[in-house]
Amino acid sequence: MKKYLLALAILVGFNGVISAQFKLPSNPLSSSSQKSEPSGDVNASQEALMSKVADAIGDTLAAQALIAEAQGKAELAATLNNTSSKLKGGDPSNDDIKGAVLLTKDTAAEQKEVFSAGEAMSGGSKALYGKALLPYLKAVAKTAKLKDPISNFMKDAQSTLKTTRNPMKLTKLKKTLDTGLFVGKNVPKLIVSLATSAKDLMSFAKKNDLDTSGADDIDL
Repeated sequence: MKKYLLALAILVGFNGVISAQFKLPSNPLSSSSQKSEPSGDVNASQEALMSKVADAIGDTLAAQALIAEAQGKAELAATLNNTSSKLKGGDPSNDDIKGAVLLTKDTAAEQKEVFSAGEAMSGGSKALYGKALLPYLKAVAKTAKLKDPISNFMKDAQSTLKTTRNPMKLTKLKKTLDTGLFVGKNVPKLIVSLATSAKDLMSFAKKNDLDTSGADDIDL
């Protein structure tokens, strides 16, 4: 009997050692072992976003130039056209994009004041406003479509920054993503400003009896 109990104890102890050596985690996919990962390559996401921003803001600047001409501001119109050409010409620099966003924002606020004032258009400016109306509304609608790409990029960027533990890599990453983060901070506000400006322009145009029928299908 003693020999039997001794053998049983040895067997149980041996099985315990084997189980400890080869034991698998209870749930290898548990939440404690998972980390929040970006949905893709954040650098590629930023590059794709910058291309869309340059295209949309380039169109907006060109339309703002037409409005500047209608308001008799030839110098501003030239600046807007030149900046638009840089963005639409291909491969604009990060500084070009940042500067263009700020220029668009300042111009939208300045032109909105004229729309809101509601003064009567002169004969010459009326024709120029008529020429600018549809391009401006289309450009504003195009810029509004940046909302989702910007949101997706910001989620990827924030996730990547959050999971980067090495201080040197984190500093480098922040520098790399600087333009995208700038866009993420400023363009959503610009979208709202442009939408308000576009509605004010429509009211201004109708008050001056401009033909706005082509604007009915543009979703602002």
